[in-house]
Amino acid sequence: MIEIRHLSKTFKLAKGDIHALSDINLTINDGEIFGIIGLSGAGKSTLVRCINYLETPTEGEVIFNGTNLGTLTPAELRQTRKKISMIFQNFNLFAQRTALKNVRFPLEIIGTDKAEATKKARELLELVGLSDRENSYP
Repeated sequence: MIEIRHLSKTFKLAKGDIHALSDINLTINDGEIFGIIGLSGAGKSTLVRCINYLETPTEGEVIFNGTNLGTLTPAELRQTRKKISMIFQNFNLFAQRTALKNVRFPLEIIGTDKAEATKKARELLELVGLSDRENSYP
């Protein structure tokens, strides 16, 4: 489903280059859930941002369902991102929304029918073991 091939990311700064990622290779098969852990500054957020092309890698490829994300137009990339789910370390939840409504929110933004968005949100809560918390607030 997601294949990362020789991914590197370098930030060019006035004080010199910062090599955030170097030659990362990883395969995530359909249905697998991965967590990326490490010390502060280790490159976790940069890696996740490169996987969904919110950050363009300096080198390497990210292949999602057989498509190299680096070859997509901006419109195609936006459509592809809708099929990729990620939670960042500094994610924000809306305190006035239940767990179900927080998970459903991005689906609502892209125009998903409310009933379909609710169904998908419940599936995702079940997947991560939080279905019993759907009506709880953060």
